[in-house]
Amino acid sequence: METTPTYSEPADAPAGDGQAPTDETNGPEEPAQPEEQGGDGQELDADALRAELKAVRAEAAKYRTKARETAEALKAARSPEEFQAVADRATELETELHRERLARRYHLPDALAVRIAGADKDAREADAKALAELFHSKVGGMGRGGLDPSATPAPSDPGELAASIPRARR
Repeated sequence: METTPTYSEPADAPAGDGQAPTDETNGPEEPAQPEEQGGDGQELDADALRAELKAVRAEAAKYRTKARETAEALKAARSPEEFQAVADRATELETELHRERLARRYHLPDALAVRIAGADKDAREADAKALAELFHSKVGGMGRGGLDPSATPAPSDPGELAASIPRARR
């Protein structure tokens, strides 16, 4: 709607009967308000409608994107049996990794690492300790080197070697 400037008289001029309205009724400081809805419905606030339309379109785009992502996730979804198989395999791999770590911690060979048994981590650790004690214990005077360190060394002199050989008397 178009606003028309109003004429106001100076404050010292007397008011007349055929004069324009003054600042008190509809002056230049008060712009005319657009009608909310005119007679044919076309006088709505266009900026407010544009902003609302933009917001609704953004919300619709968000829902379309979410629906697309959900559809893709459903395509990749597995059955409960497949999920259980994957979970069992993960548990098996975690147990195997724990056995390997225990074998390295207690200096056990790979052949003994697979023999570490137990239902939980504490039981496997106790079994690994027991295996390590058995494997690393020294029984008797014989070591794993093949020679007995307590034995008397053989003489290296040929005469002494010949004298140490028992002679049979016939």
